[in-house]
Amino acid sequence: MTTADPTPKTDYRLRSKLERGEWLLSVELDPPHGLSAQAGLKAATALRDAGADCIDVGDSPMASVRMSAVAFAARVQQQTGLEAVLHFASRDRNLMSLQSDLMGAHMLGLRSVIALSGDPPSLGKYEGASAVWDVKAEGLIELIAMLNAGHDSAGNQIGGQAEFTIAAAANPNNPDLDAEIARLQQKADAGTHVFFTQPTFDIAAVERFAERAASVGRPVVLGVMVLAHARNARFMAQNVPGIAVSDAIIERLDAAGDGAAEVAVDLAQEFVEQVRPLSAGVYLIPTLGRLGGAIEVVRRLRA
Repeated sequence: MTTADPTPKTDYRLRSKLERGEWLLSVELDPPHGLSAQAGLKAATALRDAGADCIDVGDSPMASVRMSAVAFAARVQQQTGLEAVLHFASRDRNLMSLQSDLMGAHMLGLRSVIALSGDPPSLGKYEGASAVWDVKAEGLIELIAMLNAGHDSAGNQIGGQAEFTIAAAANPNNPDLDAEIARLQQKADAGTHVFFTQPTFDIAAVERFAERAASVGRPVVLGVMVLAHARNARFMAQNVPGIAVSDAIIERLDAAGDGAAEVAVDLAQEFVEQVRPLSAGVYLIPTLGRLGGAIEVVRRLRA
């Protein structure tokens, strides 16, 4: 008598839903700062049960030391059956390590990668940490495309073709849209299949961006933050490059007082409903590690 495998089969939804033209709903989940992943795995299970299509896993965002994104993403996928979309930064790895880690991620079952340069170490608290950046985002996209073609950067065969869906960053808040679209086209030409944007709450900026980005011919998944309170929103607006949070949103959170967390959920839901016709999907970004709000937004959107 055999025992059934308790590990759920991974439902690879990112590429399949985009190819079918179905709207995608992901949530960003950062690896833990410490040795235990139990809280993150519990959150991933709750997000699956609420109706998320996939989880995108940050790679030491804001230059903070966290558990390996590859290890955590693989564990999320193995335990929940949700596809884990791996944020993968070139900041911390040289040319050899980039390719080794990507091949290891593929062996572990990860199939979707967001190719990023990564936040500079100066944003973190680790004095003396240096950035590698043998390649930036565009070069990383080319490396992943090489693995998909069956060889590494030196031309060595890797025993088959990798099956990565390649995602890249986009910024709808960039005031120089000509430059932004030119960079998107460069990333698309390098092998990008889909773009994940910087978070925004500016519907006018999204409309302008969506109109221009259509010429690149790649689906766009919009980043939407689930804020915690007015102070959090104000910090994001003033200190995090590329993120847009309007004064109106800050004022609404201010006015909510102790009810700011619920208002933040309302704001995220309202904005997602506004941008839904302009995007191939959204990924929700919880702030200050408060995943409850993101779970509630997913529940409401799936209701």
